[in-house]
Amino acid sequence: MSGPSPQPSATPSAPPATATSGRIHIDATGAIAVFGMGYAKGDVIDRGRVDTFHTEYPQVGLTFSENAFDSTAFLTALQGLTPPDVVRIPRDRLGSYVARGILEPLDDCIGRTGVKLGDFRDAAVKQVTVAGKVYGMPEFFWVSNWLVDNDLFAGARIKPASWDVSDWEAIRAAGQALRSRTKARVAIDPRVWQDGGVFPLWVAAAGGRMLSDDGKESLLDTREVTQALSYVKSLVDAAGGAAAITSRLGKAGTAGNMFSNNVEGAFPVSQEYLAGLAVLAPKTRFTARPFLTRDRKNVTYEEGDALAILANSDNKDAACAFVTAMTATEAWVAGARQQLQESQAAKRIETGAATGNKAADGEIFNDLVDVRGRTAYRRAINAYRSTFDAAVGMPASPSAEEFRQAWIDAIERVLAGEADVGTALRQADQEAQDAIDSAAP
Repeated sequence: MSGPSPQPSATPSAPPATATSGRIHIDATGAIAVFGMGYAKGDVIDRGRVDTFHTEYPQVGLTFSENAFDSTAFLTALQGLTPPDVVRIPRDRLGSYVARGILEPLDDCIGRTGVKLGDFRDAAVKQVTVAGKVYGMPEFFWVSNWLVDNDLFAGARIKPASWDVSDWEAIRAAGQALRSRTKARVAIDPRVWQDGGVFPLWVAAAGGRMLSDDGKESLLDTREVTQALSYVKSLVDAAGGAAAITSRLGKAGTAGNMFSNNVEGAFPVSQEYLAGLAVLAPKTRFTARPFLTRDRKNVTYEEGDALAILANSDNKDAACAFVTAMTATEAWVAGARQQLQESQAAKRIETGAATGNKAADGEIFNDLVDVRGRTAYRRAINAYRSTFDAAVGMPASPSAEEFRQAWIDAIERVLAGEADVGTALRQADQEAQDAIDSAAP
């Protein structure tokens, strides 16, 4: 297996617990290997969930790759002496491995354990559903919305609360005001200059899609995608180009905090960013605004992973127990509670993590996240939560990896000035469609 060798996690000696949240406890013993996830090197939420799994299934041994998902390393691991039984995989890339027969349908597993898919966010479930069959249990549910630097906007004489983010000319005008009246290093950052960023969000705001719902038709060469790419290129160009943005952010030395040293006026970013901001700059003056379509409707782009079972696993009972227990309400709440305890001990603001499990999110954000006295964070969390049901995700595709690379390459060529928008998207559309047609059964 490429990357660090799998390490066994500690197995508590507690007796097995009865499954809750409507799940059915199944008989599971033996050992399974999990790729794309860590315990020793994992975050506190993952460790809390794994500990909860061990309490319910103490007879199941686990090893973890201790590295994040990487397609090359994953394919290498499949050929190793101890191939994984479970993989944590980005939902927008899952379709490629379904088409190759690498992943097992979970319908039987879901039926045996009594999991109710209606408890999960619709957008996440759609991403892991191929031809009517479910191939992964959704994990984190990260949505992207606008964050605004209050101080820079004050200098530009713009009120964050009244800034019309549905009006692309108003966004452009804000950038001009920030450049002329403040010392913002990057006025408006569309966040598309690194691996495509949130470009699908801009397409959704334009009223378009990049891929058909069944994942078999590339829609990259369409009017809405063209409009979105032309527009975000104009914002990047106004900031001096992709290379200049990268350089300015690097020189700012912000370590992920875009609100220090007049770095950026406004940018769309995942809710996950709030956790880092709470650590790096808890007193930051900022405003969160829901992303809007051009006809003023909420829209956001969701991303996250899924836990899937390998078709050639020789311990599918334990794998089934793992993927369903790890995404159950009680596991998420246990992980969130453990994270809260660490945050309280370190006197950090706890911003919570969206899980894709609606019941878990309700408990986490209503009972465990306490941002009283932190108005900016409270309003930001509420703004992000208000967009959960407006989320769109990239549909599963039999050529998900190739499709993803095609549109990212198109954006990079356009931003680098190597191709115009129309030429780049036509080429990407053809490459993507050829890959889909070759992969589809």
